[in-house]
Amino acid sequence: MATLRLDGQLLHALMATRLPGGVPELQARWSLQDRSGSERKDPPHRATVHRWTRGQVPRTADDLLRLSSVLDVDPMCLLKLPEYNPEATMERLVSTYMHGRWEPPALEFLQAFMGRRSAWPPPDMARDYFGREWHKREIIHDAMVRTNFYATLRIAANDRAHSGGPFVYHVAFRHPHLFGRRWLQFGLVLRHGNRVSLRHINGHTDSCDVHDPFAPTLVETWFGPGPAVFCVASLHPFTLDLMDLIEARPAGEPVVRFPG
Repeated sequence: MATLRLDGQLLHALMATRLPGGVPELQARWSLQDRSGSERKDPPHRATVHRWTRGQVPRTADDLLRLSSVLDVDPMCLLKLPEYNPEATMERLVSTYMHGRWEPPALEFLQAFMGRRSAWPPPDMARDYFGREWHKREIIHDAMVRTNFYATLRIAANDRAHSGGPFVYHVAFRHPHLFGRRWLQFGLVLRHGNRVSLRHINGHTDSCDVHDPFAPTLVETWFGPGPAVFCVASLHPFTLDLMDLIEARPAGEPVVRFPG
């Protein structure tokens, strides 16, 4: 069975660049990373942090979210799919959500993202752990104008503090008149330097490398026969354009695609 682990190499690199004081700085900031008013949380032991850098997933969702907030990264950045079978791991996550038994337990925070949601992405996660709101942009698909085609979204990071990433862009849609206009997340896109990775809820994955690590991320998604509103959300600022309304995408330009 494919297992999901922490990206220990990335965690080690992020700690080296964003926590000059090392583990003591992580420990000092630990209890400050939950603004929900919960009781004070003891910081992780140095040995625990070492296990995390070796790939062990934190025991609880709270630990994973605190760690992510100290480093100012989306927790999905720190989760690593096994290279030999990433599709099986994505399918397992969906199955886990359906049965309500998260394994490892730290993944329980994903519960608030999946399924049809009136409030999406989960506002409490951003407010309680990161002290801010989600950055969101919407694109409207007008089925009266055109249907059944791949639209290209151009996403440009706008975070000067961490211009090279890693960033995560969650993608959802809703029907303007059905299902109570609730959002349904169907995937996410990760961007770090010149590497782009896509994960779809059905297990599909895609990736590409871009030449310029600061160039926009291009994502193709299906605009079907009915009207829809698409939303891209991130913990970090970004701009979003629909390239079909601006310019034709040059042939051969690196792009990742959600299945239609």
